Amino acid sequence: MWYVFLDELGSLWYKAEALVVHAPKFLKEISEGGFMKTIAIANQKGGCGKTTTAINLSSCLVQRGQKVLLIDCDPQAHASMGLGVDPEHKRSMYSVMTPRESERLAIENIVIPIKENFDLAPSNVTLSAVEQEFASLEGRESKLAQVIETLEDSYDYVIIDCPPSIGHLCFNALRASGEVIIPIDMSLFSLRGVARLSELVMLLKDQCGHKTKPRALVTMYDYRTRYSSHVLEKVKEQFGDGVFDTVIRYNIRLRETVDHGLPVGDYDKHAIGYKDYDRLAKEIITSQVDTMADVASVLSSADELWHRPDNHFDAVVEASILEENTSEAEDASDTGYTI
Repeated sequence: MWYVFLDELGSLWYKAEALVVHAPKFLKEISEGGFMKTIAIANQKGGCGKTTTAINLSSCLVQRGQKVLLIDCDPQAHASMGLGVDPEHKRSMYSVMTPRESERLAIENIVIPIKENFDLAPSNVTLSAVEQEFASLEGRESKLAQVIETLEDSYDYVIIDCPPSIGHLCFNALRASGEVIIPIDMSLFSLRGVARLSELVMLLKDQCGHKTKPRALVTMYDYRTRYSSHVLEKVKEQFGDGVFDTVIRYNIRLRETVDHGLPVGDYDKHAIGYKDYDRLAKEIITSQVDTMADVASVLSSADELWHRPDNHFDAVVEASILEENTSEAEDASDTGYTI
């Protein structure tokens, strides 16, 4: 009967180990700096729908009841302009990330409200100075992560629009994020550009111990062409399960909205582009809910372990002792002795 007791302890130990080992991992994924989820949007190839995705994903998350901060980390300030913000705005992400402490501002001091539950941390060309100023700065890879940590749980999602290049700004965005969305348009050049970004993700893991989950998003997809289907298959081959089910179809409305400084959902709710980005927002929210369910399962196992009644273990021990005594009595009987 002792083996039953050992099996019982082994099972409970496994559950305890799951809590210790896996729960922090799950919790880290859903709570980088609080209950916020930070997502970078990056691809070193321009024109692949990176900024379009940043703006419209943010807006659709808001329309689904989330509070969102969009950080424009691109010195070209396309996300800022795409939301009707003047790129000559004096306060920008440079004011937050500057290494000159006397000039540094808290991110709350530069945030611009776009609409209810949707804020923008704008950019301008001065942000490009970071690439040179961070060159010899200690801890330079974590500066943006430290800024985001000060927000605590002020937002449900922080979306970071990265520059179309590999440098300190992109590295900081990936370091601050638990996930990176890689928009891939219908071009093999876009797919090949992913290789450098993947190398950066691996570098982060190896040198900083930070794991950023890459997920590919197919953009500008045209169902009418065989070439689009060919590129889609290539993306699935390279990323496997790391490809969003949602595909962003080519839609002229997504281009028109830039001229009006509005997300596509505020410009035309009947547009294909709005429907696609709303579907993407739903997929992202659902994946977070699934992760939280995993956490709940682990915590439930821990609760079962903690509240297991003492008499359960006593009963197992008593049964084991009784079986051992019975076995010894049978052995003694066989040799003519009694106990």
